[in-house]
Amino acid sequence: MEVIAASCIVTAVLFGVFYLVYRTNKTSLMSGFTFGMFLFALVATYTIAVGQHPANPFLLYPLIALAGIALIVPLFGIYILVGYLLHNARVVFRKEGRSLSNSLTLIAAIGIIALVIVSWFVASESIPIWLQAIWAGITSIVAIYTFVVFVFLVTTALCSIARPKRDKDYIVVLGSGLIEGRVTPLLAGRIRRAIQFARKQRDKTEKLPVLVMSGGQGPDEPLAEARAMAQFAIDAGYDPAHVLVEDKSTNTAENMAFSKSLMDARSPGGYKAIFSTSSYHVMRAGIYARKAGLKIDGIGAPTALYYLPNALLREFIALVVMRKKRFIVVVVIVFLLTATSYGLPYYLAQMISSTL
Repeated sequence: MEVIAASCIVTAVLFGVFYLVYRTNKTSLMSGFTFGMFLFALVATYTIAVGQHPANPFLLYPLIALAGIALIVPLFGIYILVGYLLHNARVVFRKEGRSLSNSLTLIAAIGIIALVIVSWFVASESIPIWLQAIWAGITSIVAIYTFVVFVFLVTTALCSIARPKRDKDYIVVLGSGLIEGRVTPLLAGRIRRAIQFARKQRDKTEKLPVLVMSGGQGPDEPLAEARAMAQFAIDAGYDPAHVLVEDKSTNTAENMAFSKSLMDARSPGGYKAIFSTSSYHVMRAGIYARKAGLKIDGIGAPTALYYLPNALLREFIALVVMRKKRFIVVVVIVFLLTATSYGLPYYLAQMISSTL
């Protein structure tokens, strides 16, 4: 009982750490990392509990299922993943058309296949030690960033399921482009999500928030996104007096900065706000919000399942670009440490043997 008690305490502490990080900054990767640590501790505690009560099938069966998953993932997980990515790329091409931005799952699948083939070659062929050291450095980088992708996905999921309080003065709706001057299905989802939240708040508190439609006019667009978005919301029955237009921004960073200026000017005494975007975009949009000085949460509109993998890969790439200096430093350090530790013992042994 002492072991299970200690495990429960550790799990509770890790949950407390996660909750503190999550409440402080939902968009931080530390949020996903601490939640992963909590889940690991929770599974460990459950395993210990099963070990102390092995005759209870209600405790044992879920553990057997987890053990089966833990066995399948290392044996077949990479092949399942490649198959899924290739299938998803085919679906995206059929529904969205062929383009570089729609090819990310295909590129990821090809990259994984190339990694597996080269790994087999390195393991089966006699190649120079310096080349083995280089490949060890590359695989270490892949391993590190595979873990980072996992943490990113967990953080994104945590951000997308946030449920802000219904006491808001403003909802900033982020633009995502028009097609021939019309609101796209993706953008319509963001507007409808904002309207849904606003109407539920009105029904609960009799306070209707102002929708801040944020999006400028692209070179191939006949009007600013924000104006098309505003008309879409009004056509959907939203009160025109509670719709504002921010039509100068060209990206998410400007969406947040320009919307903040608009809300600051309208409510100099302070206000409460949230933003509405696609579910996969909540995390990165939240980072830009904090950069602009807006400590606000986001609500996410549902994204079509077939489109989600491609969208998440694009978000991760955008996050890497946003913090490229930090990620480059990690790559260099991991590569040098791995390659050096892999090749150095061999060359030291060669030097010692040559001197004897």
